[in-house]
Amino acid sequence: MLLFGMVERYRRGKGKAPLLGSHQKCWLWGRNVVLETLRGRRWPVLELYCSDQLPQEELDVVHALAEQNATSVRVEPGASLRKRCHSAEHQGYLAKMPDFPYVDPLALLDQLIEKKKCPLLVICDAIQDPFNLGALIRSAEVFGVDGIFIAVKYQVGVTSLVARSSAGAVSHVPIARAENLEDIIAEVRGRGIQVLGTSDASGIPVFECDLKKPTAMIIGNEGAGIRDALRDRSDHLIHIPQHGRIASLNAAVSAGILFYEARRQRTRA
Repeated sequence: MLLFGMVERYRRGKGKAPLLGSHQKCWLWGRNVVLETLRGRRWPVLELYCSDQLPQEELDVVHALAEQNATSVRVEPGASLRKRCHSAEHQGYLAKMPDFPYVDPLALLDQLIEKKKCPLLVICDAIQDPFNLGALIRSAEVFGVDGIFIAVKYQVGVTSLVARSSAGAVSHVPIARAENLEDIIAEVRGRGIQVLGTSDASGIPVFECDLKKPTAMIIGNEGAGIRDALRDRSDHLIHIPQHGRIASLNAAVSAGILFYEARRQRTRA
């Protein structure tokens, strides 16, 4: 209700919701990301536009979702949508967005411990490429990750590009933003959740690690990996055995493999 109240004040002119970014950066565009944002009902939409070239059945779906989100749909020519977002890749769907609504990290932990017997969490350490973060979040949603933690500093947040790269998954996985990841790790371990740091080659092969336990995985920076301070606070280090000549996988691909292995083990349990 708080988020929708913020949007309502914006619409009435009694205050302005902080926008996701400046100029075209405050826009989400593309069919999947806009529809999943509406379906998720976590991230309120300030303004919603659709192309008049969309089939009527698609417009009917958008109108129904918009009603559930307490917003309205403006149907305009595609050229108008392109002018607003400065992109021809809108696919007939465009939404103006406020800042992303991160959840409180400690509240998320408490909620997961209360509701989930075996939560699977991800802690992102200084992932700076928005494509990597978006792809990671998409994989997290597909494989049933329960929560994602990112830092305020040295880490890309949920931007329009991250949301689009995630295909809208940012609206389905709780994402918490914390001042200090070391404190988050302490809180996670204090709740009986094992913390696994990831490495290029050292530690336990991921396929030999018990991921059926409550688990939090630390996914490190694209170039430097996880910081020593977080590595030292991990219960174990894990790695993905590799057989090719390239030194390592990127963060998003590594994360997808780790999430899949966790889901594989838990499905068999």
